[in-house]
Amino acid sequence: MFKVEFTDPKLLKSSIDAISNMIDEAGISVDKDGISIRAMDPAHVALVNFKLGKEAFDKFEIKEPLILGLDLDRLNAILKRAGANDNISMALDKDKNAINVKLKNTSTRTFNQQLIKVSDEELKVPNLDFPSTVELNPNIISEAIKDADIISDHVTIKINSKFLYILAKGDLGNVEVKVPKDEAVQFKAEHDSQSMFSIEYLKDIIKASDVANSVKISLGDNLPVKMEFVAPNTKLCFLLAPRIESD
Repeated sequence: MFKVEFTDPKLLKSSIDAISNMIDEAGISVDKDGISIRAMDPAHVALVNFKLGKEAFDKFEIKEPLILGLDLDRLNAILKRAGANDNISMALDKDKNAINVKLKNTSTRTFNQQLIKVSDEELKVPNLDFPSTVELNPNIISEAIKDADIISDHVTIKINSKFLYILAKGDLGNVEVKVPKDEAVQFKAEHDSQSMFSIEYLKDIIKASDVANSVKISLGDNLPVKMEFVAPNTKLCFLLAPRIESD
């Protein structure tokens, strides 16, 4: 048995929206502590580690741990149909090998999504030593990525002892966003760090900004960037591989 219910759909909607643009399908793990997704995109460029604690739900019922294989793009499309004031419930239908998603308000709309077969192999998260970490308001990084997208299809993130930089350069010009240390919630820079990343992946990642109180950006030279969106009862973390420039 598995059944969950919550009255504020924004947290799950924004998280799945950010994840589903990179991850086509995944196993959603469910246990007594909540639900989680750990998966890598088909190109092996981005890894997502998502955990939504049971405290985030109004109701959380489970008899035993299970893995629900789902097409995340289809789930995202269903969740987008939920309004801001809708009550969402999800329940396992074993007989139909499906998940029932109900959206309740003045009417009740029920979607039946078939489960799919996914690998049950546990994906390991690499243990990286980042020399620089900055925690700040997620709107700052979100707007910076949108600025960079006007100029180029890639962006350089740079951290030194005083500033976080978002830099982009293209045929038609360049853009620099500079965030001073005193604007950050947390700021650590053991030495100057910078790496370049795909703007398309970052545009998907920053969709999680809607639900986060802050975002932690961990960076090194030519290392993946780690972006962890911080919200109550939630862990939403992305690792994005760098784009290496050829000579």
